[in-house]
Amino acid sequence: MKHQNIRSFIVVFISCVLVTLHTSNIVRAETNLEVTAVVEKSFPQQTIFDAAIEAIHRSTVSSRIAAEVIELNFDVNDVVPKGATIMKFKDDEFQARIAQLQANLLADKAQSREASARQKEAASEAERVRNLYKRKLLAQAALDKSDADLSASNARLQAIQAQLKAREAQLDEAEVELSYTQIIAPYSGVVTERLIELGEMASPGQQLMTGLSLEHLRAIIHVPQYLLTAIKSADKPVLLLMDGRKVTGESITIIPRADVTSHSFSVRVDLPTGLQDIYPGMFSKIQFKVGDEQVRVIPQVAIVHRSEVAAVYVQTNDNKLIFRQVRLGRKMTDGQREVLAGLEVGEEVALDPLQAVRRLKQNSSESAS
Repeated sequence: MKHQNIRSFIVVFISCVLVTLHTSNIVRAETNLEVTAVVEKSFPQQTIFDAAIEAIHRSTVSSRIAAEVIELNFDVNDVVPKGATIMKFKDDEFQARIAQLQANLLADKAQSREASARQKEAASEAERVRNLYKRKLLAQAALDKSDADLSASNARLQAIQAQLKAREAQLDEAEVELSYTQIIAPYSGVVTERLIELGEMASPGQQLMTGLSLEHLRAIIHVPQYLLTAIKSADKPVLLLMDGRKVTGESITIIPRADVTSHSFSVRVDLPTGLQDIYPGMFSKIQFKVGDEQVRVIPQVAIVHRSEVAAVYVQTNDNKLIFRQVRLGRKMTDGQREVLAGLEVGEEVALDPLQAVRRLKQNSSESAS
């Protein structure tokens, strides 16, 4: 019985020692508060402008002839491939004119061949008469007649050849007018407006259909005069969409003319091709990097929010903690936050606010004891 009591006492004693050591380790761990210094870092200086999206390729096709619409292949919101036939006009009249001109052209070619043969015959006869005249076998009248016949055949051949060229030009013109009976898409895009109905008579110059390409888009912004030089030397801009997406722009074009009222310049930023769910007229923002700036920052994790108040736990030189309100600015990269007021460079703040609270409570309990 005595040995059992001694054994129990030893077990209780060892347990108390272990608990004491464990407690001392906790206190020591909480005593080692992790802090970081307030520093100034170099960050890209960003300038943001309101932007509007627009299509680079947008157009309204018009009629170049007076004809009846007999075929409409696309309507509003339809995707039109490049080279597709948007609509057709009635072309019977144009086909008939081409057929007539082709028949006339064949007749002119036949006349040209006949005139060419006559001209060769007259030239040969004139040469024969000239030789006989030199040998004094023919009179002057025969020579004059052969020369006149040659001149007449040359003139007829030239007239028929000129008529042939005019007929070919008329045929080319008729074929061009025939091509106007089909409206071909100049680029792939989407129909946004249809301005004519099937069976309606179109007149020259009448607008038929409006479309735009969603593959080639750009953003339009207006830059104040004092920022123009910085924008010229800026890196690639970034398009900031309302849904949180970011798109890196490509080439920048500055319109070399300022608005007389606002003295701002229009700037175009071409966007990459193949963007999804971006349409002309959408509102967005364009961000430019115009240089670097020094910003006073602390880690975001060190900030404590109490209602509308932002604060940090500052460790003083005598190893005390102070709960201090700060005024914050922008959220920077790498989890950093700009500090506008409340902290100076070199001061140390607690990285873990909960650990700092436990440290304060521990110090308060020690002071009370």
